[in-house]
Amino acid sequence: MGTWQIVDQPQNCTPLPGVWSYQVKRYRDGNVSKYKAQWCARGDMQMPWEYNNTYSQTSRFAAVRMIIATAAQEGMELHHWDIQ
Repeated sequence: MGTWQIVDQPQNCTPLPGVWSYQVKRYRDGNVSKYKAQWCARGDMQMPWEYNNTYSQTSRFAAVRMIIATAAQEGMELHHWDIQ
């Protein structure tokens, strides 16, 4: 399925501990439809110098629409960068 990929641990990092979360999904009549499991990392155990590695900037759709509308009204060009 390609869900997991085993990689080497970086030398200067300690893996975060975590817990498994299990759920049983049921149909309306009470019969079991599926079992779900999820690994949840304990982010509260993260070291302060590792905080910068987990930042993911997001924006609201309304803000993006406003920027596009303003650029179109003023005849400006928009550029997009995908930073990894």
